[in-house]
Amino acid sequence: MDSTDQYLFLGAGGMGMAPLACWMSQAGYSVCGYDAHLQERVRRWLVSSGVQLEDFVFPEQVTRFSTLVYSSAVKQSHPILAAARAAGLRCLRRGELLAEIARHKRFVAVVGSHGKTTTSGMVAHGLRLAGLSVDYILGGLSADPDMPPAHYTGSDWLVAEVDESDGTIDGFAPAATVVLNVDWDHADRYGDAAKLDAAFTGLLDRTQERILLPQALHLQPKGDTPVQRFDGAAQSMGLDAAPRGRFNQTNGDAAAAVLALFGQALPRETLSSFPGMARRQSILHQDAQLTILEDYAHHPTEVDALIECLRDNEPDKRLIVVFQPHRYSRTRQFKAAFAASLQAADAVYLLPVYAAHEPVLAGGDSRALAQAFSGIPPVELEMSLTGVQQLARAIQTEPTQLAFVGAGDIEEFAGVLTAWMTVPAELAASQASLLDLALLQYLRQRLSPDCTLKRDEPLANKTTIRIGGAARFYAEPANLSDLRVLLRAAELFQIKTFCIGRGSNLLVADTGFDGLVIRFSAAAWRRVESLGQGRIWAAAGGRLKEICGYAAKQGLAGFEFLEGIPGALGGALRMNAGAMGSWMFDVVERVQFIDEEGRYQDLPKEAFHFGYRKVEEISRGIALGAILRCVDSESERSIRARMDRYSGSRKESQPRGASAGCIFKNPEGNFAGKLIDQHGIKGMRVGAAEVSEVHGNFIVNQGGASATDVIELVRQIRAQVKAQSGYILEPEVLLVGQSWDEVLSE
Repeated sequence: MDSTDQYLFLGAGGMGMAPLACWMSQAGYSVCGYDAHLQERVRRWLVSSGVQLEDFVFPEQVTRFSTLVYSSAVKQSHPILAAARAAGLRCLRRGELLAEIARHKRFVAVVGSHGKTTTSGMVAHGLRLAGLSVDYILGGLSADPDMPPAHYTGSDWLVAEVDESDGTIDGFAPAATVVLNVDWDHADRYGDAAKLDAAFTGLLDRTQERILLPQALHLQPKGDTPVQRFDGAAQSMGLDAAPRGRFNQTNGDAAAAVLALFGQALPRETLSSFPGMARRQSILHQDAQLTILEDYAHHPTEVDALIECLRDNEPDKRLIVVFQPHRYSRTRQFKAAFAASLQAADAVYLLPVYAAHEPVLAGGDSRALAQAFSGIPPVELEMSLTGVQQLARAIQTEPTQLAFVGAGDIEEFAGVLTAWMTVPAELAASQASLLDLALLQYLRQRLSPDCTLKRDEPLANKTTIRIGGAARFYAEPANLSDLRVLLRAAELFQIKTFCIGRGSNLLVADTGFDGLVIRFSAAAWRRVESLGQGRIWAAAGGRLKEICGYAAKQGLAGFEFLEGIPGALGGALRMNAGAMGSWMFDVVERVQFIDEEGRYQDLPKEAFHFGYRKVEEISRGIALGAILRCVDSESERSIRARMDRYSGSRKESQPRGASAGCIFKNPEGNFAGKLIDQHGIKGMRVGAAEVSEVHGNFIVNQGGASATDVIELVRQIRAQVKAQSGYILEPEVLLVGQSWDEVLSE
């Protein structure tokens, strides 16, 4: 491996990818990470390890790097992966890079169908407790928030788990291998159990110094590498037992055998003090009445062991399991076994299958799994607030142990239920306040420290007209991860959202907005940077005036018309803002946005459909940014001269007071401002809202105007124009918190 390589980790937030990226960065490699679905707890470790995180990476930028590392969850058609291959970059799957690192180390591979992450975590915990200088790379996060998922010391030794699911296991030749168990899984890769056995046996045959196996394992390595059975290792080394659970005893013995390789005495509490791994029997809440926990089990054998352990832990509590099947292929393969395992609980609730990019397979959905139950049928739940409330009612009758089980996004559902159930009764005076407090509790555990989150936040000072009531919830996301969390929370809690930038072209109702207002004001949303070849990338919160100025510095012409438009890029993209005979999409090459179904999109301008002051796809979603391209190149001086002319023209033709911009759309064949001027409406006033004497299509807040004043003035203007000319003026300004149809029909 060349220390001068520049690494891009695509899918850097994955539980296998993030620890590897952390280790690489700690080891001195230049590592950049990109993931459109990055969790805050993972982001924190990446940043603290020195990984450079980017909210946006584009195919045009891949030549900055020499090696692309990608998660197996990334589709082969991903534009960045495709661009990297076309540019001749070295492209490696996560397991392939780990195998490359392992070739230069005395590598200890932790493998098996179940328990790899927990066993690796136990080893890492033991290394830290004993002060051993041994490197490790985990496949998940510790339940201890202070334990890093990877550690670089410069040691010759490296401990890491090796994943068999994507076939990269074939690239390893470890110094030592510990196999925990072998249970047929991943039917999409291994058509039968014999093929999976062959993958594990091949690894053992390539192991050079020591093989560690449990007594009951049926694998028979062919080589002459010494084989050690690790059963009872913990006890023989004088260690206290690992935490309870069928797998944990095996995991503990395996971890003890690995730690013994380093030849140093271990504290008795090495295993018993192990805090566990995140999403492995993680307690979310516990009191005499209710225990809520989550576990990553997604194979029938794992579910069996989990239920057995939970029964032992709290035998006097009723056991309810909420299960989210992981992948259609696995659900179809194991539905009979899953049904048999889950029926050991007192009640079972099923969430929809977590697809993990798989297409729907007949016989592999939650309904098919429900039909495989022979006893009491499970209850199918929506992954929504309705499902949360249904479940909450079911667990309030008697002492209950509630387990959320699965490897998908069930942790989000578990988080909502936990927040809902744990709001102090004295604070929740009503169902509405319960929802508000639960939402805030849920969000504060998941947002970055730099994200602003408020309740009942006044919006008037966040709009250019300085009018409006408060937002029920208000947030300023610091990055794309925060935005994702906010949108997902709004979906789960069934809360409306509205996004603002500078707040132009906007009128907020006096009653405010009964939902979540998201404002793109943080530094990350105002970034503007050059991509070369006449291209500029700008984030949604970038002010049009600033984008115009940046383009001028780059000598890029064609953006000057943006100079006087009082708004940010996101709003300009949503409405295809225009001035001086030019339009926003005249300079757009591609737009990045979250569509109405929550999917990240990066589409060329040809993919969009335009209406008057409206771009259909963006108006139904959320603009994140755009790649803009210049028409011509000129000197900065000549560009700025044109900007000054446009600015002067605007100042002469538009009012200087607080306004939302043009209030009405231009009717076909005419101009709203001209009609208002012709019919003597300039200067008309309701309260402190006044039709501008400078430009008739502006309503100016002369100080203390209300939304009610503006709405009444809009009514009167429309009525007078219609009566005198027959034209019906339609509002162009967005009304937030009410609808124009509603208020104008009163």
